Amino acid sequence: MEKRTLFGYLMELGWITEEEAAEAAGVTSETIKEWKACNGTPTGTEALSEIIFAGADRKKLSEILEQILPGSSEFDIPAQRETLSKALWTEWRERKVKNEKQDERANVPIRIYLPQMNEKIPSAVKAFWQEVEKLEKPCSIYIGDWGVFAFDDMESQLFRYNADMMMESVRRGFTIYILSPEESGYPEGRIILRRLPLYLNDRIRYYRLPSETVLPEFESWMTIGMRSVLLVRMLPGEAPVSTLINEPTLANYYCSRMELFMAEARPVNQHTGSDELVQIYTRMKADVHPLMNVYFFEAAPSFLHMPPRLLREVMEANGACESQIEECQRISMLRASVRSICRCTRIYNGDRILSLLGEEKYIDPVLSGVLGRQAYITCDQLKKQLGFFLSEMEHTGYTMYLPSFEMDLRLSQCSASIVVQEDSMAAVMETTSRGRNFYTTDLSAVGGLSQYMEQLCRMIPPVKKSGVFTKRLLRRYIQL
Repeated sequence: MEKRTLFGYLMELGWITEEEAAEAAGVTSETIKEWKACNGTPTGTEALSEIIFAGADRKKLSEILEQILPGSSEFDIPAQRETLSKALWTEWRERKVKNEKQDERANVPIRIYLPQMNEKIPSAVKAFWQEVEKLEKPCSIYIGDWGVFAFDDMESQLFRYNADMMMESVRRGFTIYILSPEESGYPEGRIILRRLPLYLNDRIRYYRLPSETVLPEFESWMTIGMRSVLLVRMLPGEAPVSTLINEPTLANYYCSRMELFMAEARPVNQHTGSDELVQIYTRMKADVHPLMNVYFFEAAPSFLHMPPRLLREVMEANGACESQIEECQRISMLRASVRSICRCTRIYNGDRILSLLGEEKYIDPVLSGVLGRQAYITCDQLKKQLGFFLSEMEHTGYTMYLPSFEMDLRLSQCSASIVVQEDSMAAVMETTSRGRNFYTTDLSAVGGLSQYMEQLCRMIPPVKKSGVFTKRLLRRYIQL
């Protein structure tokens, strides 16, 4: 006859299901099955008791409580729930201690302890994500980055592997939390580019720990964990090693500690929906500092950077209603007001503009996102927009660069629109999917993006940074 716990008996009575128990305790169905017959954990007993009371036969439950603690059947409901919760905790704990004494190896964590050596992707890292792939029910994954060896500073191949696994996990419904301490300086541009896909995903949340946060004793380590599996990657100088601990108690303790840290941390990537562009540019106008340079960086001009009459013409041609036109004109005016109070540098891909001029019409991803369907801009409308750019350059202090992204900046593609001002704010909008936007004032993200824009500007050949060159190129485009 199979042994069972008090919890297993209550499940047999039908007062709580595996699915309800797993969700309340934050564990897998396999763990619940173990709890029915043997070891358990103190975690979640109060939540389990609430569910049991909601589905129990009160008369039968009173008999059980009386056996647990004589007289408890006369307690009020909260006291009865507490009695049941303590009984579950006590039995599980006693069984756990008893089993540990009977077989010391029964609760030894399963470890994969490997020096990294020449492994580009450590075996323990692969093993962790394989454990994630096995889970049928999505959960939270926590990444703790504790110091000088930043999570984003991993070898590029290892970071790319982790990033790919994270993106695959969020597609399956997982939520990922990344915690890192405040940085003493701005990260390099290459680090920022690595982060962009993670920043943009609203199921991957970055948090920055305050500088006064007391970090773990060993600062040069990072951990990735769920409530059942924990990956510890030690980084002691030149000999990094990785350890996978497949043991729920340690993993659960780690995840609980991460949640405590998150309560004191501030979010880095504040996500907004595709219908909140007004909110983004309203915040931007409030956060930018006058007389400082703000960079607008995107592959091709957006329809939002048009004069009001042309913007209305484009939207009416695509069947937009009056309210949509008014909203987009408001966004356009907000963008223009940002340019009017700051020194503005806009960088477009000259090759991309030339390519669009060769088409009768092309899809504008920003306009398509606003209207919720494919929307087009014609070649003639693009030429009118370029004429507007030329007028801006001739009558204002506006700066525009039209380099070749591939030849000059060594960028194979760019699907994100970036607006950034040093020490102020940064907004990144994914032009191919308007639901993926984020806005931040975190200095590590803002400063890194700003420095990256400055780096790109330095890469532009001096002749192409000349206002004379840009005006001649715009006139040539218009005459095509």
